[in-house]
Amino acid sequence: MKRTGKIFLGLVLVVLLAVAGGLYYVSANLDSIVAQAIEEKGSQATQTQVRVGGVDIDIRGGSGRIANLSVANPDRFSDEAAIAFGEFRIQMDPLAVTSDPIVIGEIAVNGAQVLLEQTTAGNNLRTLQTALGSAPADDTATAGPEVIIERFTLDESRVQVRVPQLNESREVTIPRIVITDIGRASNGATAAEVARQVLEPIIRKSLESGAAAGVEDAVRDTIGETTDRVTEGVLDRLGTSDDDDDDQ
Repeated sequence: MKRTGKIFLGLVLVVLLAVAGGLYYVSANLDSIVAQAIEEKGSQATQTQVRVGGVDIDIRGGSGRIANLSVANPDRFSDEAAIAFGEFRIQMDPLAVTSDPIVIGEIAVNGAQVLLEQTTAGNNLRTLQTALGSAPADDTATAGPEVIIERFTLDESRVQVRVPQLNESREVTIPRIVITDIGRASNGATAAEVARQVLEPIIRKSLESGAAAGVEDAVRDTIGETTDRVTEGVLDRLGTSDDDDDDQ
């Protein structure tokens, strides 16, 4: 074999070894890579802290799970999580991690506990909704791999409606949520874009459930009653002052 042919084969071998090494690194560290992407890009999208308890991806089996994923409440609200998810169950083709974009067949989530906190200063979920709509776009250099999620389902979820001014808490059911073809239109979505496309319908359905429970109406009534009481108190004090002046 000519020398140039040997050199070429040697370069091909080096490239193949490098690719194999890279795939081995990704495979060996996939759980931590996915967890880091969820926390970093999810926090970027929501402009609050996103945390995940554990990730377990089985590439050969084409399955995976994500546990204890939560979205923190925005500033000015309670320290509890705004959204705490149940277990994510992932189904995909074993070769999906090598495709571009990565195609995930289904993500099914077994429940979520949502906190809808309505105060005179605002609503925590509406604040999150605004943050999702105004978050900056991903830097393409650091966005990470893009994915298509063919089907996402969320079942058995509830929203706790809390109105501190009324010292009242209620719990209502969130209808089943099904989202299809996440990232399909753009031929792949970044982790931050996936967070937006998944969280927006959940927040919207939670707000609709809260509205059906009459939460915002109750807060408006409370504000009106409080304003009336304050006004009456001021008028009473003014009336007392006038009476005192007349007596002098």
